[in-house]
Amino acid sequence: MGKVSKRNDRDVTSSNRAVNNGQGTQKANPDSEIVEVKFGKDVKGVKTRVIQTAQPAEAKVEKTSFWQVAKSHARRIFVELLNLFFNHDWIFWLIGRVNKKLGLIESVFLVYPATADYMSAYSYAYRSRWHEWNPGPIGFFWQNGKLGVKFAISANNGKFSNPANKDKLCSLVERMEKLRMLFCANHKTFAGILPGILFLKRLVKETPEADVTVEIVRQAIGRVILLEGLSKNTPIVVLGGRGFIGRRVVASLIEDGCLVYCVDIAGENGQYAWPIHLRGKPVLLVNISLNSALSEYVHLLWPEVVILNEVYPEPCQELAWWLNAVGCRCYHVAGVKAGALPSFPGGYHGGIPCCAAWHSPEMEVLLKKIV
Repeated sequence: MGKVSKRNDRDVTSSNRAVNNGQGTQKANPDSEIVEVKFGKDVKGVKTRVIQTAQPAEAKVEKTSFWQVAKSHARRIFVELLNLFFNHDWIFWLIGRVNKKLGLIESVFLVYPATADYMSAYSYAYRSRWHEWNPGPIGFFWQNGKLGVKFAISANNGKFSNPANKDKLCSLVERMEKLRMLFCANHKTFAGILPGILFLKRLVKETPEADVTVEIVRQAIGRVILLEGLSKNTPIVVLGGRGFIGRRVVASLIEDGCLVYCVDIAGENGQYAWPIHLRGKPVLLVNISLNSALSEYVHLLWPEVVILNEVYPEPCQELAWWLNAVGCRCYHVAGVKAGALPSFPGGYHGGIPCCAAWHSPEMEVLLKKIV
């Protein structure tokens, strides 16, 4: 039977950061070069693709090419035209009538920018205020023969967590439910921390995003263990194990008989301890917390630690450099294999976010090797 180790520790503080936070001084490159692609065996019926990128020799500042700028403007112009000509409920209703007969549209999905750079990937600055709480269509995606419609707002994590915005969150959920009904879709899903916040505020009763994400993380863990030749008894440290997704992942791993250590600032006495007694032994570290969480613990890592990062965006170049310097191997959950128009920005190479996907027997997990 699995175990969860919970101990208190005050040794890990923000003053001990070895590198900058997840946003860092270096920008994540949405179009990083893929130098090798490997296909692994199925893990419990779920296919896994590993995208391996070159290990960083040093932190470099990425230069924006002409084609990257042109691609960015093309995406934003596409979204502008989409909102101008198709952002009307009567058009959504017509599409829904067709979908009711064909059953092609599975979900409506709401995204929001993780950083200002990702906001600019979809919209010009003058439009962001209009779409702060008002979802606008930004494209569509497809997975295993079904379609999803993408909507976006410009509000961010800080505004979602602000108690003063509860009424706006309520209106947002009502709008997404109306869109789901207009399209005759089966689900409405939300990106990032929104599912957890909406569930805690009792604005939604179901969280299909959490169920899919937990399954994908489980499969990714199994695949990394195979890729790295780790023992099935390898201890697993979960950063953010008491969070909305984290506690579900921990419970699932316990059911699988894994030895799990939960490290979370939401612990009973401030935070759960970093398991320093495991130093020098093989350990799988799973980050389901914040993008900045890994940088908090770099100074505590050792070469035998293998990292699986589920948080978006992927670790920045500076953090990857430090992890490589320590000798750690790091994988990033790059989502679920699917297509999108326009493509999702950031680390989604040929995939969509886990929270946008839906359960399917052919669901294929994407892993990207960072270092």
